[in-house]
Amino acid sequence: MIIDARGKPCPTPVIMTKKYLDSIVEGTFTVIVDSEVSKINVSKFLESQGVSFEIDQSGNEFKFTVAKGFSCSLPQTDQKSESQPSKNIVVFITAETIGHENLDLGKILMAGFLKNLKEQSPLPKTIIFVNTGVFITTRESDIVSALKELEADGVEILNCGTCLNFFNIDTKNLLVGSVTDAYTVARRLFDADKVIRV
Repeated sequence: MIIDARGKPCPTPVIMTKKYLDSIVEGTFTVIVDSEVSKINVSKFLESQGVSFEIDQSGNEFKFTVAKGFSCSLPQTDQKSESQPSKNIVVFITAETIGHENLDLGKILMAGFLKNLKEQSPLPKTIIFVNTGVFITTRESDIVSALKELEADGVEILNCGTCLNFFNIDTKNLLVGSVTDAYTVARRLFDADKVIRV
């Protein structure tokens, strides 16, 4: 089976992959995508499912060969999640400022909020950056240093791939966290015990 997800917008490649993966008990199949963000998103999804896969690149295209139902080991991140706090708190960052009236003040408030998250108990399980929030994780600052500390403590940090594309930010400029897709964002929000939207 070949799933041709070339030219499909986020999160369609992940959804196409998920639908087929859910439809089989065991077997191999191929997924083809043609963007770096789609490659990252499909990789993250497959890792979360504990299936084996390989990626071959040809020009701007990435071909996944996926195997389900054979001898596969779950990724380390899934095992580590068992040690996370039992309360699933997700912080949803939708802008690089808090408030819109005074942007300079808004940036100061956002910096204070994010830098003080490490003092909270329990720590959030996931921090998601969307819209102009992705600028926070792509510019060197003391906020990035604080986020790296949170990541080292097991907090998952996700950055919207569509937003990075929209603002023409190369994924190589991401300083903390990983690229994600709309499917994963929705899943994290729906699975959360509490969502804090900033």
